[in-house]
Amino acid sequence: MKKILTLFSLLTLFWSINAQNTRSVNTLPEDATIANDQIRYWVGGGSKSAILTVNWCDTAIALAWGVRFEGDSILVADLMHTVALYDPRIHFSYGDWGITDITYQDETYNLALAGDWWMYNVNGQSAMLGIDAQYVHNGDVIKWGDESCGIADANFNYVWTTPIQPILTGVSDQTIFDGIVGSSNFLAISYDNSAIVGWATGCQVTRGYQDIANPILFASYGNELDAVGQATNSTMEVVSLGDHGSAVLTFSTPIINTTGYDFAVFENSLNDVFLELAFVEVSSDGINYFRFPSVSNTPNDVQISNAGSVDATHIHNLAGKHRAGWGTLFDLDDLSGYTALNINNITHIRIVDVVGSIDAQYGTTDRYGNLINDPYPTDFASGGFDLGGVAVLNGYIPEAIDDYTNLSIHVYPNPCADFVMVDNQEGKQATLVNALGQIIWTGSIENSHQQIEMSQFNSGIYFLQIGTQTVKIVKR
Repeated sequence: MKKILTLFSLLTLFWSINAQNTRSVNTLPEDATIANDQIRYWVGGGSKSAILTVNWCDTAIALAWGVRFEGDSILVADLMHTVALYDPRIHFSYGDWGITDITYQDETYNLALAGDWWMYNVNGQSAMLGIDAQYVHNGDVIKWGDESCGIADANFNYVWTTPIQPILTGVSDQTIFDGIVGSSNFLAISYDNSAIVGWATGCQVTRGYQDIANPILFASYGNELDAVGQATNSTMEVVSLGDHGSAVLTFSTPIINTTGYDFAVFENSLNDVFLELAFVEVSSDGINYFRFPSVSNTPNDVQISNAGSVDATHIHNLAGKHRAGWGTLFDLDDLSGYTALNINNITHIRIVDVVGSIDAQYGTTDRYGNLINDPYPTDFASGGFDLGGVAVLNGYIPEAIDDYTNLSIHVYPNPCADFVMVDNQEGKQATLVNALGQIIWTGSIENSHQQIEMSQFNSGIYFLQIGTQTVKIVKR
């Protein structure tokens, strides 16, 4: 099993044992690298960026992803988690010492990092800390490899000289998501629903331009108080963010992760098809923000104009997919696994306007790197996403999902990638239901430790029903 060495003494021991297998030189060759403008696939959200590369030595392939983040720095663990959360082709397994497996699979490659120990460097200098303690900063390049294909000097600096190629965008998720209010199995909540236990108590807005391609006038409609307190079904009581504008919402009591949906974002769309969208990010410290991985299956070959429309069934994890008075639901389980995020203590929610241009110079992308197409330009004072409020929920379960309880079924790993294990339910029938309430799998639990395959399903929220009990499963 492979481990990350986190202490200098262990590195020293490793070096002494493996001196015959690793070439030590006084001057290392130039460490292969890649520039930001070469990256083809960016994941995450924020104004800062770093690059993650993985070198599969046996096949002489090195692949690179770009990661955007907020704050002065990001933990290596969180950077890697973002890549795996957005791109289902790569998978990191964790053990007591850190990473135990790194695999990548697509239509061309089936790769696994090989060797006795995982090693990584930051900007060509060996990282002396584990991934949950090592911070990287704006512009840094993090490189994973194996000592069997690396070259090191006496100071344990490893370099990998395999040329790095940027990874292409991910495979689109062709799932049909929940639709408009009133349609079968829609997932939304009304502004006056009794499941709402609170609203944002503070708001700070950074306005964007009315048209980012013509940066003259900023959006100006409404004010920050329009996003504080209860939303309404009015189209007037909102604050407009403008192109790529943002709003940071705060709450008198932190939001916790409950058994159902945890909060909802309200926009003021006049109808069910003029959908102005926004990314949603959360933070438990007001510094480090993490973006919900969104999906937009809207075709982007023709620009949607102010006279165009967006099909809500093509949209997931983007605010603004419902008309005024109805909030788009978000589940904090989607962001579980981040080291620097406590999903039981969410103090800040940030809403960032989606620039719906299909011009890559201005447009913004979903989790798979696809340009998000929504009405553009909206060149007026109320341009961009119009925020009406953010509601705090107490474990809201839409009617589309029946008989949800949070009982004693033991399912692991959860979140999962390829499978889940179910303990101590032998002899019982099981049903797997998606977030729309549709049955997608049935079977029987034949063993005390039964494995259920999840690899054929898209990323998202699922519900495993066994007898009278139901447990939520998050599929990465």
